[in-house]
Amino acid sequence: MDRQDYMAWLSQIDELSAEQRVEAGRALAGQPSLEAVVGLLEERIGAERRCPHCTAEGAVIRGQSNGLRRYFCRGCGKTFNCLTGTPLARLRYKERWTAFGASMSEGETVAAAAQRCGVAGSTAFRWRHRFLRAVSSGVVKLRGIVEADETFVLASRKGERHLDRKPRKRGGKASKRGLSDERVPVLVAADRSGSTVSAVLPSVCAAAIEAVLRPVLGKDALLVTDGCTSYPPCAAALGVSHEVLNQTAGERMRGDLHIQTVNSRHERLKDFLRRHRGIATKYLDSYLRWYHLAILPRAPSPRAVLAAAAGMLNVRPACIANAN
Repeated sequence: MDRQDYMAWLSQIDELSAEQRVEAGRALAGQPSLEAVVGLLEERIGAERRCPHCTAEGAVIRGQSNGLRRYFCRGCGKTFNCLTGTPLARLRYKERWTAFGASMSEGETVAAAAQRCGVAGSTAFRWRHRFLRAVSSGVVKLRGIVEADETFVLASRKGERHLDRKPRKRGGKASKRGLSDERVPVLVAADRSGSTVSAVLPSVCAAAIEAVLRPVLGKDALLVTDGCTSYPPCAAALGVSHEVLNQTAGERMRGDLHIQTVNSRHERLKDFLRRHRGIATKYLDSYLRWYHLAILPRAPSPRAVLAAAAGMLNVRPACIANAN
């Protein structure tokens, strides 16, 4: 953290509540791994102690189980802990989750994560997808000049036992050149502040692109795209201004208009996916969450990764510096 960011962070200390000051003190003191993880997870309950079964408030503490406080709900008579109802429920070895958070922050493979944490490869794989399933995105609004473009990822049925074709090794390549049903489209949209949205598309059509952009695109946005014919009807349906760059004719820029930001995002996404030697298409949504969690922000702290996996921190690409 540079001095300017540090001073901005320091200036907000006076706004912390008493509970937040205690938690900040624990983090700065450098708690042992298990204590830090448990302390972070227990924050999920909050002062209202809301039951995940019936949503009633005012649950009471009733002992501990597996290192976590157990709560009893007077409304429905059920017990729960801070992980009940989340994808992290019933996962073991909590003392190793900090190391696993560091592994995810660095984008390591399953084998590297398993070696770092001292667990089996199957455990590291299960942890990865449980953590990513728990990550939620904050509400992002793209404003001003918004670039949008799609990239394509090779479709994969990795892990399936019965294929109707010869299996590919380490990702492999498509059987034919160009666009085909062997490639999965991924839409990436970004504004000049660095806010970024990505989504797997069922197809590159106006309706599919509109479904992704409608919740996130501000009415004052200027949509900038390449010459794909799906964007003009999409922009008309969204009621936003639209500019087309004819890249086929060599038009890379027009004044302040370009799509280099999303092309840079595409390249970083492809680099991230490439190191994993081919991922199953059914997991592509999870890897996009991982991309927003750890790759765009450039290696967040293990604590931030754990907080996002615990549902306490939304992945907010709006906080990412715009870096091409």
